[in-house]
Amino acid sequence: MPLIRVCFFGINYFYKNHNQIISPRICCLILTTPKNFLTRAKAINETWAPRCDRYVFVTEYPREEMTAEQISFTEQIPIAPIKGIVPGYEHLTQKSVLAFLYAYENYLNDFDWFIKADDDTYLIIEHLKKFLSKQNSSEPITFGYNFKVIVPQGYHSGGASYVLSRESLRRFYEAHKDPTSNCRKDEGSEDVEIANCLRTKGVYPGKSLDKENRELFHPLSFTDHFRGYFPDWLLKYAENSLRTHYDCCSDETISFHYVSPEEQYLMNFLLYRAHPTSNIIKSNSSST
Repeated sequence: MPLIRVCFFGINYFYKNHNQIISPRICCLILTTPKNFLTRAKAINETWAPRCDRYVFVTEYPREEMTAEQISFTEQIPIAPIKGIVPGYEHLTQKSVLAFLYAYENYLNDFDWFIKADDDTYLIIEHLKKFLSKQNSSEPITFGYNFKVIVPQGYHSGGASYVLSRESLRRFYEAHKDPTSNCRKDEGSEDVEIANCLRTKGVYPGKSLDKENRELFHPLSFTDHFRGYFPDWLLKYAENSLRTHYDCCSDETISFHYVSPEEQYLMNFLLYRAHPTSNIIKSNSSST
């Protein structure tokens, strides 16, 4: 049966018929830290996160060092009960590894795709679902913003977020249980180490572009991509040519990075609450 496309508030939904929606099941793993609970995590919890089929925040939880307000907030959000997370950016590899292992042990058969995002990432989940509805979660594949360096066949920018198929997650778990795989459990660059580990089990990045070869995932903010404020490292790392102005980003963009809490709310408002319409009737009469 052909797909029926319905556009609602600027977001496209796809149906097999009027009663059944085709939608891959997505689990969102959102990395944060206590100092960001009341700012970044709060903004994400009140904007895009609830659109995931399931989402959990992955964080260290030093209750004895937290304020009463922070503790109260954590009681209102889903936090993955992962023990032993070491705080600090230099331990982001460990936090990401533990997040994926937790997802495997608790959600492997419940979801098709598993996406890791930082607490300054904005995700448009409807676009992510549309993109993934055309992919096969039984294949050992990942998607994100592609870098062409360091790791064989490249790797994904961690800040832009990246998504693992169910089969990729299964192989990632196997790799970490295999003493011969040499998968790092901590240190190094998180996105590089995750990719290195996946390569040991034959998992490779897929093409994350739209039909006009525009990027879906973005390692910088919209403003930086739009104006072409590209750091030197991105010019060297990017697999695809960098574009500016309206060609910078796909009409079905999935992610932006370095998004402040205020910008999270702004993007959410423009995407889901502001609905431009016009009731102005043009007059056909001409003055005499």
